Amino acid sequence: MKKSSHSVKHAGKTIPFTVVRKKVKNVNLRVKPDATVVVSAGNKVPVEYIEQLVIKKAPWIIEALEHFNEQRNNINSRQYATGEVINYLGQAYPLQVVAVKKQEEVIIDRGIFYLFVKDDGDFKRKEHLITEWYKEQARLLFEQSLDKVHPLVEEQGIVKPSITVRKMKTRWGSCSWSRNKITLNSELVKAPGPCIDYVVLHELAHFKHRKHDYEFYNFLTEIMPDWKERRKLLKGIIEST
Repeated sequence: MKKSSHSVKHAGKTIPFTVVRKKVKNVNLRVKPDATVVVSAGNKVPVEYIEQLVIKKAPWIIEALEHFNEQRNNINSRQYATGEVINYLGQAYPLQVVAVKKQEEVIIDRGIFYLFVKDDGDFKRKEHLITEWYKEQARLLFEQSLDKVHPLVEEQGIVKPSITVRKMKTRWGSCSWSRNKITLNSELVKAPGPCIDYVVLHELAHFKHRKHDYEFYNFLTEIMPDWKERRKLLKGIIEST
Protein backbone atom coordinates (compact mmCIF):
# COMPACT_ATOMS: atom_id res chain seq x y z
CA MET A 1 0.00 0.00 0.00
CA LYS A 2 1.51 3.31 -1.14
CA LYS A 3 0.62 6.79 0.08
CA SER A 4 1.27 10.18 -1.49
CA SER A 5 0.33 13.73 -0.53
CA HIS A 6 -1.42 16.18 -2.87
CA SER A 7 -3.53 19.32 -2.78
CA VAL A 8 -6.02 21.26 -4.90
CA LYS A 9 -7.48 24.75 -4.67
CA HIS A 10 -11.16 25.64 -4.60
CA ALA A 11 -12.75 29.03 -3.97
CA GLY A 12 -9.47 30.38 -2.67
CA LYS A 13 -8.97 27.50 -0.24
CA THR A 14 -6.31 24.81 -0.40
CA ILE A 15 -7.49 21.26 0.22
CA PRO A 16 -4.65 18.86 1.09
CA PHE A 17 -5.37 15.18 0.66
CA THR A 18 -3.64 11.82 0.81
CA VAL A 19 -3.91 9.21 -1.94
CA VAL A 20 -3.74 5.62 -0.73
CA ARG A 21 -3.03 3.10 -3.48
CA LYS A 22 -4.59 -0.32 -2.90
CA LYS A 23 -6.65 -2.98 -4.64
CA VAL A 24 -10.08 -1.37 -4.88
CA LYS A 25 -12.52 -1.23 -7.79
CA ASN A 26 -13.83 2.25 -7.04
CA VAL A 27 -12.24 5.53 -6.03
CA ASN A 28 -13.29 6.25 -2.45
CA LEU A 29 -13.04 9.69 -0.91
CA ARG A 30 -13.34 10.12 2.85
CA VAL A 31 -13.06 13.04 5.25
CA LYS A 32 -11.83 11.65 8.55
CA PRO A 33 -12.76 12.99 11.98
CA ASP A 34 -9.18 14.23 12.47
CA ALA A 35 -9.87 16.66 9.58
CA THR A 36 -7.80 14.86 6.97
CA VAL A 37 -8.94 13.91 3.48
CA VAL A 38 -8.06 10.45 2.18
CA VAL A 39 -8.70 9.05 -1.28
CA SER A 40 -8.35 5.30 -1.86
CA ALA A 41 -7.72 4.30 -5.47
CA GLY A 42 -6.21 1.57 -7.59
CA ASN A 43 -2.67 1.88 -8.92
CA LYS A 44 -3.85 2.67 -12.45
CA VAL A 45 -6.10 5.61 -11.56
CA PRO A 46 -4.40 8.83 -12.74
CA VAL A 47 -3.67 11.52 -10.18
CA GLU A 48 -5.35 14.02 -12.50
CA TYR A 49 -8.61 12.08 -12.25
CA ILE A 50 -8.38 12.03 -8.46
CA GLU A 51 -7.68 15.77 -8.35
CA GLN A 52 -10.77 16.47 -10.45
CA LEU A 53 -12.82 14.29 -8.10
CA VAL A 54 -11.59 16.24 -5.08
CA ILE A 55 -12.42 19.54 -6.82
CA LYS A 56 -15.89 18.24 -7.69
CA LYS A 57 -16.47 17.26 -4.06
CA ALA A 58 -14.77 20.39 -2.70
CA PRO A 59 -17.90 22.12 -1.29
CA TRP A 60 -18.85 18.98 0.66
CA ILE A 61 -15.22 18.43 1.78
CA ILE A 62 -14.86 22.00 3.07
CA GLU A 63 -18.17 21.74 4.94
CA ALA A 64 -17.10 18.43 6.52
CA LEU A 65 -13.69 19.82 7.50
CA GLU A 66 -15.29 22.84 9.13
CA HIS A 67 -17.70 20.55 10.98
CA PHE A 68 -14.96 18.34 12.41
CA ASN A 69 -12.75 21.31 13.31
CA GLU A 70 -15.66 22.95 15.11
CA GLN A 71 -16.44 19.77 17.00
CA ARG A 72 -12.80 19.35 17.99
CA ASN A 73 -12.73 22.91 19.31
CA ASN A 74 -15.91 22.25 21.28
CA ILE A 75 -14.36 19.10 22.73
CA ASN A 76 -11.21 20.93 23.74
CA SER A 77 -13.28 23.58 25.54
CA ARG A 78 -15.52 21.09 27.36
CA GLN A 79 -15.47 21.46 31.12
CA TYR A 80 -18.38 19.15 32.05
CA ALA A 81 -20.08 22.08 33.72
CA THR A 82 -23.78 22.65 34.33
CA GLY A 83 -25.46 23.82 31.14
CA GLU A 84 -23.29 21.88 28.70
CA VAL A 85 -24.97 19.44 26.35
CA ILE A 86 -24.48 15.67 26.65
CA ASN A 87 -25.48 13.46 23.72
CA TYR A 88 -27.02 10.03 24.25
CA LEU A 89 -28.97 7.84 21.81
CA GLY A 90 -29.53 10.70 19.42
CA GLN A 91 -30.83 13.08 22.08
CA ALA A 92 -29.19 16.17 23.54
CA TYR A 93 -29.46 16.45 27.32
CA PRO A 94 -28.55 19.51 29.42
CA LEU A 95 -25.93 18.62 32.01
CA GLN A 96 -26.60 19.29 35.67
CA VAL A 97 -23.56 18.85 37.94
CA VAL A 98 -24.41 18.21 41.59
CA ALA A 99 -21.83 18.16 44.40
CA VAL A 100 -22.36 15.24 46.81
CA LYS A 101 -20.56 13.91 49.87
CA LYS A 102 -21.14 10.20 49.32
CA GLN A 103 -22.06 8.23 46.19
CA GLU A 104 -20.90 9.53 42.83
CA GLU A 105 -23.05 8.53 39.87
CA VAL A 106 -24.52 9.49 36.51
CA ILE A 107 -28.24 9.31 35.78
CA ILE A 108 -30.74 10.66 33.26
CA ASP A 109 -34.01 11.79 34.77
CA ARG A 110 -36.86 13.78 33.20
CA GLY A 111 -34.73 14.99 30.33
CA ILE A 112 -31.78 16.08 32.48
CA PHE A 113 -28.33 14.46 32.50
CA TYR A 114 -27.24 14.50 36.14
CA LEU A 115 -23.63 14.10 37.23
CA PHE A 116 -23.25 13.58 40.97
CA VAL A 117 -19.61 14.13 41.94
CA LYS A 118 -17.80 14.92 45.19
CA ASP A 119 -15.69 17.72 43.73
CA ASP A 120 -17.58 19.58 41.01
CA GLY A 121 -14.38 21.40 40.10
CA ASP A 122 -12.40 18.22 39.36
CA PHE A 123 -12.50 18.02 35.55
CA LYS A 124 -10.64 14.70 35.33
CA ARG A 125 -13.01 13.02 37.78
CA LYS A 126 -16.08 14.32 35.96
CA GLU A 127 -14.67 13.19 32.64
CA HIS A 128 -13.90 9.74 34.06
CA LEU A 129 -17.39 9.28 35.52
CA ILE A 130 -19.12 10.22 32.26
CA THR A 131 -16.74 8.16 30.12
CA GLU A 132 -17.27 5.07 32.27
CA TRP A 133 -21.03 5.62 32.19
CA TYR A 134 -20.92 5.77 28.40
CA LYS A 135 -18.96 2.51 28.28
CA GLU A 136 -21.37 0.76 30.63
CA GLN A 137 -24.38 1.89 28.60
CA ALA A 138 -22.60 0.96 25.38
CA ARG A 139 -21.97 -2.63 26.47
CA LEU A 140 -25.63 -3.07 27.39
CA LEU A 141 -27.07 -1.40 24.31
CA PHE A 142 -24.67 -3.07 21.88
CA GLU A 143 -25.48 -6.52 23.26
CA GLN A 144 -29.18 -5.75 22.93
CA SER A 145 -28.67 -4.62 19.35
CA LEU A 146 -26.69 -7.76 18.51
CA ASP A 147 -29.45 -9.93 20.01
CA LYS A 148 -31.93 -8.15 17.74
CA VAL A 149 -29.91 -8.04 14.53
CA HIS A 150 -28.11 -11.40 14.55
CA PRO A 151 -31.27 -13.50 14.00
CA LEU A 152 -31.71 -11.63 10.71
CA VAL A 153 -28.46 -13.10 9.34
CA GLU A 154 -28.24 -16.37 11.25
CA GLU A 155 -29.62 -18.36 8.30
CA GLN A 156 -26.71 -17.04 6.23
CA GLY A 157 -24.35 -19.10 8.36
CA ILE A 158 -23.09 -16.16 10.39
CA VAL A 159 -22.27 -17.31 13.90
CA LYS A 160 -23.10 -14.83 16.64
CA PRO A 161 -19.83 -13.09 17.57
CA SER A 162 -18.68 -11.63 20.85
CA ILE A 163 -18.52 -7.87 21.32
CA THR A 164 -15.67 -5.67 22.49
CA VAL A 165 -16.31 -2.01 23.28
CA ARG A 166 -13.63 0.64 23.07
CA LYS A 167 -13.24 4.21 21.93
CA MET A 168 -11.97 4.53 18.36
CA LYS A 169 -10.96 7.70 16.54
CA THR A 170 -11.86 6.90 12.93
CA ARG A 171 -14.24 3.93 12.93
CA TRP A 172 -17.65 3.06 14.25
CA GLY A 173 -16.77 -0.63 14.29
CA SER A 174 -14.51 -3.42 13.06
CA CYS A 175 -14.61 -7.19 12.92
CA SER A 176 -12.16 -10.04 13.48
CA TRP A 177 -12.99 -13.14 11.42
CA SER A 178 -10.43 -15.35 13.13
CA ARG A 179 -11.69 -14.51 16.62
CA ASN A 180 -15.37 -14.27 15.68
CA LYS A 181 -15.50 -10.88 17.37
CA ILE A 182 -16.73 -7.42 16.52
CA THR A 183 -15.44 -4.24 18.12
CA LEU A 184 -17.76 -1.25 18.43
CA ASN A 185 -16.87 2.34 19.17
CA SER A 186 -18.19 3.40 22.58
CA GLU A 187 -19.00 6.80 21.05
CA LEU A 188 -21.67 5.06 18.96
CA VAL A 189 -23.89 5.12 22.05
CA LYS A 190 -24.46 8.81 21.28
CA ALA A 191 -26.27 7.86 18.06
CA PRO A 192 -29.94 6.81 17.71
CA GLY A 193 -30.76 3.13 18.18
CA PRO A 194 -31.44 2.47 14.46
CA CYS A 195 -27.92 3.73 13.68
CA ILE A 196 -26.44 1.31 16.22
CA ASP A 197 -28.36 -1.54 14.59
CA TYR A 198 -26.97 -0.51 11.20
CA VAL A 199 -23.35 -0.57 12.42
CA VAL A 200 -23.89 -3.97 14.06
CA LEU A 201 -25.34 -5.34 10.82
CA HIS A 202 -22.49 -3.78 8.84
CA GLU A 203 -19.93 -5.66 10.92
CA LEU A 204 -21.92 -8.90 10.84
CA ALA A 205 -22.10 -8.65 7.04
CA HIS A 206 -18.31 -8.69 6.89
CA PHE A 207 -18.31 -12.27 8.16
CA LYS A 208 -19.93 -13.19 4.84
CA HIS A 209 -18.56 -10.50 2.51
CA ARG A 210 -15.19 -9.17 3.59
CA LYS A 211 -14.90 -6.38 1.03
CA HIS A 212 -17.11 -3.37 0.48
CA ASP A 213 -18.22 -4.65 -2.90
CA TYR A 214 -21.55 -5.06 -4.68
CA GLU A 215 -22.34 -8.31 -2.88
CA PHE A 216 -21.70 -6.67 0.48
CA TYR A 217 -24.02 -3.73 -0.11
CA ASN A 218 -26.63 -5.92 -1.76
CA PHE A 219 -26.57 -8.07 1.37
CA LEU A 220 -27.15 -4.99 3.54
CA THR A 221 -30.07 -3.93 1.36
CA GLU A 222 -31.71 -7.32 1.59
CA ILE A 223 -31.52 -7.36 5.37
CA MET A 224 -32.00 -3.65 6.09
CA PRO A 225 -33.52 -1.80 3.10
CA ASP A 226 -33.16 1.62 4.78
CA TRP A 227 -29.49 1.23 5.73
CA LYS A 228 -28.48 4.22 3.59
CA GLU A 229 -30.83 6.50 5.51
CA ARG A 230 -29.44 5.17 8.79
CA ARG A 231 -25.88 5.73 7.60
CA LYS A 232 -26.73 9.25 6.50
CA LEU A 233 -28.20 9.98 9.91
CA LEU A 234 -25.11 8.50 11.55
CA LYS A 235 -22.85 10.77 9.53
CA GLY A 236 -24.70 13.70 11.02
CA ILE A 237 -23.66 12.58 14.48
CA ILE A 238 -20.30 13.68 15.87
CA GLU A 239 -17.78 11.06 14.82
CA SER A 240 -15.03 12.08 17.16
CA THR A 241 -16.20 13.29 20.54
